[in-house]
Amino acid sequence: MKLFANIFKITSTKQDAYPGDIEGDSIIATGEASASKGETAQVYGMPGFIANPPAGIKGVRFRIGSLDIIIGALNYQVPLPADPGETKVYSTDGDGVERATAIMKPDGTIEINGNADFAVAFNDLKSGFDTLKSDFNTFLTHVHGGSGTPPVPPAIPSTASVDASKISTVKVP
Repeated sequence: MKLFANIFKITSTKQDAYPGDIEGDSIIATGEASASKGETAQVYGMPGFIANPPAGIKGVRFRIGSLDIIIGALNYQVPLPADPGETKVYSTDGDGVERATAIMKPDGTIEINGNADFAVAFNDLKSGFDTLKSDFNTFLTHVHGGSGTPPVPPAIPSTASVDASKISTVKVP
């Protein structure tokens, strides 16, 4: 069995059964290699991760016997991860322009589509809000009193807080 590898410029993709592969549908890329046009190859990925590459990006194609597979691709339009150890997962539109990103930083921070704000844990946020609402309602009862009672302000200020809901390692726009 012969083994051959080259750079393969993807011109289009489709989901279909690859000739000779009876396992089921896969993503099939059509493209150009160094000396030919219009060849096809299956796009392979790690378990749990698959992408349908846009036209124009280059992939590494291996030919093993009669099977052509693309095992990796690089989209030169998408900015590379900035720091050593950083990992970036992204999607693009059909023209290869980046649309959504998740960046895992070397310090453990995850940035989803930017880093302008923090994500929150809803249950902690709701608990803090409910405490604040209860304290506010108690305050209103004291200030306005009930049936002829003079107003009495609360003696202890509210300790309600949403600080516990902040997830500092996940940032979103």
